Amino acid sequence: MIRVLLVEDDPMVAELNRIYLTRVKGFEAVALVRSAPEALELLRSRPVDLLLLDIFMPGQSGIELMEEIRRAGVDVDVIFVTAARDTATIDRALKLGAVDYLIKPFEFERLKQALERYRETRHRIREGQALDQTELDKHLGRRPAEPARAAGLPKGLDRNTLDRVLRAILAWPEASPWFTSEEIGQQVGLSRVSVRKYFEFLAALHVLRMEPGYGTGGRPVHRFTLQKAHLREVQRLL
Repeated sequence: MIRVLLVEDDPMVAELNRIYLTRVKGFEAVALVRSAPEALELLRSRPVDLLLLDIFMPGQSGIELMEEIRRAGVDVDVIFVTAARDTATIDRALKLGAVDYLIKPFEFERLKQALERYRETRHRIREGQALDQTELDKHLGRRPAEPARAAGLPKGLDRNTLDRVLRAILAWPEASPWFTSEEIGQQVGLSRVSVRKYFEFLAALHVLRMEPGYGTGGRPVHRFTLQKAHLREVQRLL
């Protein structure tokens, strides 16, 4: 089994990544930690093969953690799973030797693809099997191309609609800071399901914080609140 350490400060995202990981054969999560110091401490005490690493964390960033790992000569691979999409950060991550770079929010299939490609190549290398150019390109060839799409929004999201949703959120009364996708949908003329897609994107950027709950009949009705400190992450996309 490939031993994976998840490094993510958002508990909801960390749990989602853990669930995703259990759906890919050959991987196991050895631990979930919320900061770079916790990750480094665990790496020094337990064998880990792969990090699923966020960049935006309190204190030390994921990039700084990876730099420290490289200086210390810790034998561990890294896949970044982060909302950081600026070219300087992506370039630094790849130069430090990141196996892959996934930009939040992403679909399960994209993470599955990254993990399966890593698993296959790792197996061939560990077993001493030779790789031809085609096989090697399957592992390396697309890596720079994935982050190159970072400047855009995820498939299915529209910039103008995102702007409308964000404006409605910013106009929500501060006296009642919690709101639902249905309430914002009524403000902008969209269905609850459509607004929820934008809420998931904003939650992945930490612009929104979710509190799970249930309405009448046991239907999930999650409440959200704005985290203004992270607004810059989405404002540059508009």
